[in-house]
Amino acid sequence: MDDMMRAMDYLKVTSTMHNAALASTTCAGRTLGEDREPIWVEGSKSTPEPPLPEESPAPEHKKEKHEIPQPLRTDFEPNISCFPDVQAINASIVKRELAEEGKRCVRQQLKALKDKQDALRLSQESQQKGEERQRDQLQQKVLRERKETLLIQKAEQMTAAQLEAQQREQLALRQQTDQKLHKLALEGVSRCQRRFNQKYEGIARILLSLDKDTVKVCSAQNAQLKELGQKFEQLVSTVKMGRCEMQSQFLCSIIKAEECCKSLDALELDIIKQLAEFSEQIQQQLKIEAAKKVEEERQKLQEEEQQKQVEQEKLRQEKVELEAKKTQQEAETAKVPAPLEPKSQDVPPASTVTSTCVHPDRLKFYNDILALYQSKVDAVKPLQTDESLKQYRTGCHRAINLPLNAISAVSPQHLAQNFDKLYSFFAGQPTKVVNAATITINDHPLARDYCMLLMAKKFVSQTETAICSNPQAAFPFASVIITFWKLLPDFGKVFLAYMYKESPFLVPYVIPQQPGQTPEQYLKTIGYRLTDKNELEKPDIYLKRQTGIARLYAAVIITQGRKAAGPDQCFELDEGWLWLTHMVNVKPLPDISATMIMEILQTLGFELWRTYGKQFVKLLVYIQNIYMPQLAAYDEGGPKTRLEMLLAKFLRERQIPQAVGVLPPGFW
Repeated sequence: MDDMMRAMDYLKVTSTMHNAALASTTCAGRTLGEDREPIWVEGSKSTPEPPLPEESPAPEHKKEKHEIPQPLRTDFEPNISCFPDVQAINASIVKRELAEEGKRCVRQQLKALKDKQDALRLSQESQQKGEERQRDQLQQKVLRERKETLLIQKAEQMTAAQLEAQQREQLALRQQTDQKLHKLALEGVSRCQRRFNQKYEGIARILLSLDKDTVKVCSAQNAQLKELGQKFEQLVSTVKMGRCEMQSQFLCSIIKAEECCKSLDALELDIIKQLAEFSEQIQQQLKIEAAKKVEEERQKLQEEEQQKQVEQEKLRQEKVELEAKKTQQEAETAKVPAPLEPKSQDVPPASTVTSTCVHPDRLKFYNDILALYQSKVDAVKPLQTDESLKQYRTGCHRAINLPLNAISAVSPQHLAQNFDKLYSFFAGQPTKVVNAATITINDHPLARDYCMLLMAKKFVSQTETAICSNPQAAFPFASVIITFWKLLPDFGKVFLAYMYKESPFLVPYVIPQQPGQTPEQYLKTIGYRLTDKNELEKPDIYLKRQTGIARLYAAVIITQGRKAAGPDQCFELDEGWLWLTHMVNVKPLPDISATMIMEILQTLGFELWRTYGKQFVKLLVYIQNIYMPQLAAYDEGGPKTRLEMLLAKFLRERQIPQAVGVLPPGFW
């Protein structure tokens, strides 16, 4: 197509030049373009050359500068041969027309081709647009589907997250509710447990106090009591472990505990009723037997009276006969006075003296403790007296004194840290002492007993320093003492030996004054000390020191040790009960008896009242009504008055406040 267009352009230029050549022969003047000579046909005359212009003078020429030059004309006749041939003209016309026609055809064809190309291009463009539109629609559909899928996934994720969050919230709320219910159940069951234990112990004491025949009467109630105890223990263990699957079971456990308590109350009433009926039967039998015995005794008395009358009659007759004989022999025999019988001394028998000073069981326990203590003291004498081991003994003192003096209840970590230092030394680990030197308890075979005695003595010495001025300090010391007692059983006995040496009233043992013993010597036996001037300490100092000893003793009874050392309690609350019941049955001494009882009540009274209940109240009433009048015969001082006021307050308020500073269970 481009070649055809170029050919057409070439034909157009050629025809144009030819026509211009023909027209130039007829033109006389200037036409378009430059001046040219006419084209003459071959064989024509040559055109004369135009004459050269004459030189004219300059002035005239200047004058004619405004005249327009005329073209030069030449007169010649054109030759016929200069005109083109008609056939050639026709041929050129035909040729031109054919060219024009070819051009039109070409243009039409080109236009048709262009239209087809445009139509094809438009159809292709429309098809391409349609395909692009379809692709766009497909892409948009895919995007919409993808967006919808993402939205669905996000919605599912959000729904799952919300569901999971709701489940977590519900689970946390359920756990929190379970914890609250568990705590509520624990509190309710613990209250019921205290009631149940008190009632159970009361019934057990009643049954234990009965003889075999009477116990047989209550055999069914005894079996029922054991069954109730087992059932209640299972209930308590279930609640403590939190094994209740449903929330309602927590509340049911409280109801079951109340039912157990009610069943126990009913059982107690049944036992009392059974015992009352049995006692009525026995009383009836006793009345019958007593009536028989009275009748028999009356008959015996009658017989004895008759015999006495007969004997008196015989004695009267013998006396008359003797008097007659004496009157006959007065002159012969000298009067011999009848021998005088020795007067009975006011010294009670040994058994009576012992029972009024100390109970036999407590005296045996006291002697066993002192025997163990004395055996250990005798065993460590080689280590204690060897001068070459003086530095080692000093190191042992430092290894024990430094952490022991730092014991306090500032924090559980502080208490545990000082205990660990002491126990690691007893466990055989190296301990730093003076000048970065280290020692171990295994360096000498007698070092363990020596350090045990040393530590027990050091604990007791805290009663006259830290505990006298600060009663709350007794409880952290007591906790460490109990922990060592669990881990080293002999340590507890050695500690008690030192306590009893300082205060025999803790047994309780009121040591009697021996014949020929001076008052000073006797005061030394009951714990008085000599001052630097070799004089006995004043009573107020003695009482203050005994108060500290009693505080530590009572704190050891009610304080628990370290949790890691085990749950067993070495020195339980019944020791305080035994001490108090024995103390009111021994001979009272001025000041010290009232001081010790008052201190024990202030420290142990809360726990004793909570554990023994009515029995403890009866004991307080006995102390107020029976013991205090006995004490008044020996004591009219301040301690006795303070004890009276304290007893009156406790019985009036029907409660004893808990001692300040008691460590909570599981403190460290």
